[in-house]
Amino acid sequence: MTARQGFLPSLVLAFFSTLLTACSDSGNDGPEVELQNNILVLTQARVPSRLVQDIVDEHEAAPDVPLQDDILGPSLSLVKLMGKTNHFGIDIQVDPPEYIDYHATVPETLVWIAEYPETRERNLQTDASGWWTMYVLKDRGADLEFSFIYEKEDWITTKTNVNTINDEDNTDFAIQFIDPYYYQYGMLPFVENLMRSNGHPNFFFSNAMVVTVGKSWGSMHDDRLPHGDPGALVSLSPDTPDAIGPIYFNKAVIPDLNQESVSVDGGVTWLNMPVNATYNVTAHKEGVTYPTATFRITDADIEAGVELFIASPPDSLEGDNDSPPGED
Repeated sequence: MTARQGFLPSLVLAFFSTLLTACSDSGNDGPEVELQNNILVLTQARVPSRLVQDIVDEHEAAPDVPLQDDILGPSLSLVKLMGKTNHFGIDIQVDPPEYIDYHATVPETLVWIAEYPETRERNLQTDASGWWTMYVLKDRGADLEFSFIYEKEDWITTKTNVNTINDEDNTDFAIQFIDPYYYQYGMLPFVENLMRSNGHPNFFFSNAMVVTVGKSWGSMHDDRLPHGDPGALVSLSPDTPDAIGPIYFNKAVIPDLNQESVSVDGGVTWLNMPVNATYNVTAHKEGVTYPTATFRITDADIEAGVELFIASPPDSLEGDNDSPPGED
């Protein structure tokens, strides 16, 4: 699955579960039911809460059976979203430092939606395995746009690129949630020293926007590594002279000013992006087609403590190159 882009329609957020009463037009649906916290209602249509909760309960009892949302009628869709929070980086507290296990995750991470800031109050968190689940009740055919924010005490608050939510389940979201010790005592001083030694003597880090330019199969859910598409170049629109980049990561997953194109790692970053703007990023390589990743960077993000804006595979820049790991 690759990143899917779309336009956020003008919808009024009928969000609080107490507004979804159990009263139908006939008024005989029984007592009110409060929906569980990970059921988000993004439609103005009147739907009995009992019905929505029953559909979710039946699916959770038998996850291999699709959500039976057809009983909601042709105008509504109930969509399941799931994602994994990957513990990403290098363990610099051991000697010698070691890359953190590719399969490691981060439990008890708060997950909410930037476009619907009320969702932060739902306190939806990753479980013991590092996964989160949401159910979205929406108008059928009306695409929504979600930028997920990941937040955990003492960690670096991270926001994703914009993801289009349509009428299909999407159960393979992922985020590279950087190890806080590595970030604070490894990557951050490294980047600031790198910039100050290369034409930016007064550089202080404020934020970073990161993409992965990868193979068609590239995903945080896929064990094949490295998943980068070497030799590709990236472009940013609108281009801004106030940002620093692109800076390509080398094969050791380190930002490298001498790296002139995408490495086998696939990582690319821009530093100190101006706020209150929307940015589109894509990649270019002869014979390969790539999607576009869209980021919104706002004052609200900064107020929420976001420092990293990351598009992680499979919702980053995975092109149609299906060659094996490490090959062009």
